[in-house]
Amino acid sequence: MSLAIGFLIIFLLTVPGIVFRVTYLSSPYSKRNINTTTLEEIYSSLIPAFIFHCISVLIVTSFGKIINYQFVFNLLIGNNTAKDINNLNQYLHDFLLYMLANTLANFLFALLLRALVLRFKLYKVFPALRIYNRWYDILKPKSTKNEKNSVWLDILLETRNDVLIYRGFLTDFWLDKDGGIKELHLEDVRRRVMSKDLKFSVDDEGYTVAPHTTGSEEPEVLYEPLVTDQIDERYYYIPGERFIIKYEDVKNMNITYYSEELID
Repeated sequence: MSLAIGFLIIFLLTVPGIVFRVTYLSSPYSKRNINTTTLEEIYSSLIPAFIFHCISVLIVTSFGKIINYQFVFNLLIGNNTAKDINNLNQYLHDFLLYMLANTLANFLFALLLRALVLRFKLYKVFPALRIYNRWYDILKPKSTKNEKNSVWLDILLETRNDVLIYRGFLTDFWLDKDGGIKELHLEDVRRRVMSKDLKFSVDDEGYTVAPHTTGSEEPEVLYEPLVTDQIDERYYYIPGERFIIKYEDVKNMNITYYSEELID
């Protein structure tokens, strides 16, 4: 029973650190998701918890409060006497108030630190303060009041029977528990089947033509190049509001950034 109390006390002491970490990394694009095991969560929260407990103890003792360190030590190592167990009720009220105040302080400080880091971009100076995953800066370019930035993807996938290219505007992406990309969400999607490209060629003027065997024969023009650079007839449009691609199927992808000036 005494060992169980010791583990419970250790877990409770790490709660403020867990609150700090979860609050600071509260984003679906954080550098590491919070979906970890209990032991991993405790381990990664020990440093902020230790720092805040040290500060809190200094503040408490400065107001004349006396902390029975021997009693706490006995609880942690499971060396509890009957007298120690009886003293538990004596300290329970003060301990709960201490934990509540410490947890609230961790929550507020995490919000303040997060706001400062993002406002002044301190994560560029101190990598340890980085909030977002490495993919965030690549796939989520910042828009401004006067300019909207979008991401266009050309994604190569290889199936059992063919090689495909999907292209469209990125609307969102999901991360897995290890911080890698799990899914890519696209809109305005077009698909190109690479095996069909063997049937066509492009002349010097940009026209797509059918292959021919004799040099004197004029090639048959299948279609003229379209006005836009982004779409040609080798791609066909896929209707729908959102198209989802599993990243595990992606061989590679090309990223193009577009900026649109906003008019007030």
